[in-house]
Amino acid sequence: MKKIVWKTVLKGALGLLLALSVLLWVIKAYRDAHYFDNYDPAAPLNLTMDAPTEVNAETPDNGYTITRFTFDGYRGEKVPALISLPMGPKAKKLPAVVFLHGIGQNKNFLKEIAFPFSQAGFVLASFDQYMQGERKLGKNRSSLARLEAFRERPAKTINEARRLIDYLSSRPDIDSGRIYLVGASYGAVTGSTLMAKDQRVRAGVMVYGGCDFGKLLDSYANHLGVAAFLGLIDGKNLNPEKPPLPQLTRSQERKTGAVIACIIPFARYFLGVADPIHYVGRISPRPVYFQNGKHDVLVPAPAGLALQKAARDPKTITWYDSDHVGIDLEQTKQVLQDGLQWLLEQDNPLRPPEERVTNLPPFKITKT
Repeated sequence: MKKIVWKTVLKGALGLLLALSVLLWVIKAYRDAHYFDNYDPAAPLNLTMDAPTEVNAETPDNGYTITRFTFDGYRGEKVPALISLPMGPKAKKLPAVVFLHGIGQNKNFLKEIAFPFSQAGFVLASFDQYMQGERKLGKNRSSLARLEAFRERPAKTINEARRLIDYLSSRPDIDSGRIYLVGASYGAVTGSTLMAKDQRVRAGVMVYGGCDFGKLLDSYANHLGVAAFLGLIDGKNLNPEKPPLPQLTRSQERKTGAVIACIIPFARYFLGVADPIHYVGRISPRPVYFQNGKHDVLVPAPAGLALQKAARDPKTITWYDSDHVGIDLEQTKQVLQDGLQWLLEQDNPLRPPEERVTNLPPFKITKT
């Protein structure tokens, strides 16, 4: 009699578990199907523009303006942004570059790189992604709320970048057929999907990005973070962007690897819809330039290679003998210089001879 009862209980439990699993996958399928829904090109932008700040105004050929403005994202959410425009002799319509910043950056990095882009004749625009800059979450937000915000961030970044493109395309001084993209790190991860979904982006530079969340999570930086969490190393002053980093033993690597291996299925379940591996192939036939570091502790080389392989031709690829972009300032300048040079190669053929740029000023960034 007891055996019959236990069998009945076990069958009931297994049935309940199966039903719960099916329900979870149905919920996931529905949420994934509508993940990128919140882009409405017909919605009003409701722009607000601050007074422009002039830089190098005493030498107009080297001058440019930077203007803070806001535009409406989904359901009227205010998105703060910056735009820089050359002050010197202008073409009737200028090409524009959308810059998607890294996961811990904000729109103000535009101020560090605006001069060379301006000298090359480009308008440059960037906005604060969700959870960054003026859009940081309040300290009173729960951990669950922060996890949900992190899941929303890729979709918000992509949809708000499309709204920024809506704005740039509406300006009479910008050529809507010459809008380009530069995405750095997290901005390259989301930028790959943006290019796939918005055909208005003529070409793009993916700076140290990657795909396949399993490979992305298996970074040395994450191994160090897990090791610190487990108490295997002292994580008090640990910062993956400030080498030298501690070296894990084989035993420590096995332990951290086991933890990360357990996390990967959950990350793929909750965030898999945002993985650019599903979309980057749709960028073709537009050109894309991939830049990656062989020794990147934040975006592992296998993740960068996966993104490159998932993309179709035409694509240009450069591997640098470096860590992640932004860690070494001189290396970062070279990477940005190469990216801007590549953008000019895409845009110069569309310019009259007198507007073509062949000599670029150096990048003079002081921080990333």
